[in-house]
Amino acid sequence: MTDSPYLFPAADHPLLDATDRLKVREAVSGFGIALRYQERAPDPVPAPESNWCETGHSIFILAGRIRYRFDTHSVEAGPGDMLHIPAGPQHRHKPSVPGPDTVRYVLTEFE
Repeated sequence: MTDSPYLFPAADHPLLDATDRLKVREAVSGFGIALRYQERAPDPVPAPESNWCETGHSIFILAGRIRYRFDTHSVEAGPGDMLHIPAGPQHRHKPSVPGPDTVRYVLTEFE
C-alpha cells in the first residue's frame, strides 16, 4: 500500500479511554481537521451535565442514539443520521446518550 495523506489506518490510531464513558480513536490530518471514531456510553442517572462545546462537528451515527442540546432546542439522532454543527458560541452544544445502548459514531472536528 502506498502512503497517502488521505488514509488513516485504524491500527495506527488505538481506541483510548477519554473518560469513564467515552472512548476515542482519533486521526488528525495535515489539513486542519480531526477525524474521530467515538463510543459514548449511556449517561448514568443522575449524571453531571457536560460542559458546552463550541467546536464545529460533522457527525455520522453508526449505532445507538445521541442527543445534542443547544441553547434553543435539542436534537436526537440515530443510526444513519448525519448532523453538521458549525463552530462558534452561537452553535454551542452538549452531547448526551438518551438510551440504554452505547452510541457509536464518526465525526470530524474543526474550528
